[in-house]
Amino acid sequence: SGFASCDGAPEFTSTPANPNSDAAVQQDVAVNEIEEYLANCYTWPATGVPPEHRNDACDRSLHNAAWAAEDAGAKAVPVENRIPDTVYLNLPEEKTWICPLDTVEESMTSDDVNNSIYPREGGIEGSESNNYLHAGTGAMTGHPTKWIIHNEATSPIVLTHVNPLGLEVSAMDFRTYPAHANTAVYPHGPIVVPGQIAVVDGLQGQMFMAREYNEVLPMHAMNSDDEDDSVGHSWKSFMSVLPSTLSFLPEQSRYMTNKGVEHVLGRLGRVLMKHRMGNIYVKNQFGASCPELIGGESEAESADDGRKGSSKDMNPSCNVLRKAFINKVGCPVDIYFAPQNKNEGFNCEKFTKHLGPLDSFLSSDQQSRNVDGHDSPLKFTNTYNGHSFVARMSHDQSLVARIELDHDVIKDCPEPTRSGVGVEVRVGERMLQGVLVDAMVVNATKSVYLSNSAMLVSAAEVNSTASSIHRGKPLKEMRDLRWHNRTDSTAASMPIAS
Repeated sequence: SGFASCDGAPEFTSTPANPNSDAAVQQDVAVNEIEEYLANCYTWPATGVPPEHRNDACDRSLHNAAWAAEDAGAKAVPVENRIPDTVYLNLPEEKTWICPLDTVEESMTSDDVNNSIYPREGGIEGSESNNYLHAGTGAMTGHPTKWIIHNEATSPIVLTHVNPLGLEVSAMDFRTYPAHANTAVYPHGPIVVPGQIAVVDGLQGQMFMAREYNEVLPMHAMNSDDEDDSVGHSWKSFMSVLPSTLSFLPEQSRYMTNKGVEHVLGRLGRVLMKHRMGNIYVKNQFGASCPELIGGESEAESADDGRKGSSKDMNPSCNVLRKAFINKVGCPVDIYFAPQNKNEGFNCEKFTKHLGPLDSFLSSDQQSRNVDGHDSPLKFTNTYNGHSFVARMSHDQSLVARIELDHDVIKDCPEPTRSGVGVEVRVGERMLQGVLVDAMVVNATKSVYLSNSAMLVSAAEVNSTASSIHRGKPLKEMRDLRWHNRTDSTAASMPIAS
């Protein structure tokens, strides 16, 4: 059908063996409902399947075999070996910053560094909550997820991971330092050339960077004395891949080996983007009212009403994303898969998850609470870029937030004209006229452009959904700032076709 299901989306099921059974009748009804749904709703964006999720973006047989093996192994993980629920409940917000300040020290906080660790060896899913084996590090990291970027900058970029020591190592292997000591182009190395798509694998809580990688000609590199292991050019690494029989010095900054691996000679530049993996914070973006009862859900609200999202898809599309929604509203909310309508008036929202209030969950007895239970404030889902969700109050279904997932797009940052200060635009806050911004926070979906008489600034909040944004003098105009799992560039360990 060309329909990709996620945990919250409808999916086709097989036909029962007995066509006259009650199950068969229910099956026919379900199939008819799904056919009607597909005729009226876009399950992928109207523009088509994002390139990172198309069948040519990975080897699906290998991809899904590993997916199935991981799921099977998860069920055997002892409870005592899983990451404690309190870790997942306290993970930072997933967020992306566009054109942040230039250095790691200036553009990161101590919490950002403390939340970055190396991937655990042998980490597998734990039970139904997607917990992963705890390696005893005590670090605040959760389950594996991905950062997908499209490089639309005019220069190559280098993808780095900020390790616990604050060093920017290669985002491809988490070991190579400096990252551009490997001059290979993605997927063989951390260099992503213009027009390329890259996928970075990591864990919730980890921080990644996308830096300019300014190309240097070999002759210039040989004649310069500014080579530095951390910030200088990569001539030594680049030279190591040149054949020893080469009788001339290449006149280009790029070299293709006889195995088809491209290498780029360059020098590190500014940070164009940074991205922190984490939980998707569901916030009250539209000012919906909580029920009068405070301190938890009533017995009726906390009871499971039987609504279920789809079961875990064991044959997902390429580069399926594992996401975690956490309730930051203060009262019970429901999450719905909410794709675009093909026909106006048809309701495309499908129930996905129920999120109980966080505070009452944390105040309950730790021995009795269940992070996988109906009233848990944290729920995991498998989804894709291009998918969108809405959050609604459980008691009256009023709109709380819109959440839209998308890849990040890396573009050139404007040249600084003076010292700037990073500004984070949160839901409910305003960007006022006259503020000069060199750093922008994306934290989610699509960028919103704010015009100023002096300059044009692109700002975006990544982990949020909708907020008020004002152009010039404060107007009474509301703009949706959508959460989307994207920013603007990054590479990873799985090859992808653009």
